[in-house]
Amino acid sequence: MDKPNITKTVINDDVVIIKPIKTLDNNNAHEMVNIITGVQEDGYKTIVMDMTDLEFLSSAGVGSILGTIETSREVGGDIILCNVPESINHILDILDLIDYLTIRENKEKAIAMTGARI
Repeated sequence: MDKPNITKTVINDDVVIIKPIKTLDNNNAHEMVNIITGVQEDGYKTIVMDMTDLEFLSSAGVGSILGTIETSREVGGDIILCNVPESINHILDILDLIDYLTIRENKEKAIAMTGARI
């Protein structure tokens, strides 16, 4: 059986970590949207997206994040990216999204930003 492309870990009642593995593209962007909207519907305000293992991000992958971010922000939460590889950061920079997105150096700093305790 294949490893999942996206994993989800609950931190507390408000925060969940989502971790895309290898690629976030046309093949699994819909899965990312479903996971994000699912946790938003379950009441999670803040999503920490740990990109440690992400190697490729397509426009569909970017869209899966951008298309769901406002829902979190409307309820006082956010989607916080962390451990963003340089190649992925470069894509976000070219798309002029660095100032729009909330990005932290690592998972600990992203979680600390939410006020959650591990």
